[in-house]
Amino acid sequence: MLWFWPPVPVKDLKTGHTVEVKSVEAAIEQMRTWPKVGPKMKAAYPICYGVMEGSSTVDEARQAFEAAAKEAKVLRTNLP
Repeated sequence: MLWFWPPVPVKDLKTGHTVEVKSVEAAIEQMRTWPKVGPKMKAAYPICYGVMEGSSTVDEARQAFEAAAKEAKVLRTNLP
């Protein structure tokens, strides 16, 4: 697995619970559950797959996934 640090907290649309997305693979799976596809999500997919091919970094994928989650209104902020 290709791990994120720190994890990205998102709302799971099936359960409503917060899920800590900790890997590129989990980010791809999570995005597949989001109904609305916007430009940031469209950009995040090739970046995430690019990590597995060596053309993107894990940090780039994390940032792209976080931007897509914000766009989809599922990003949760870490509470103290």
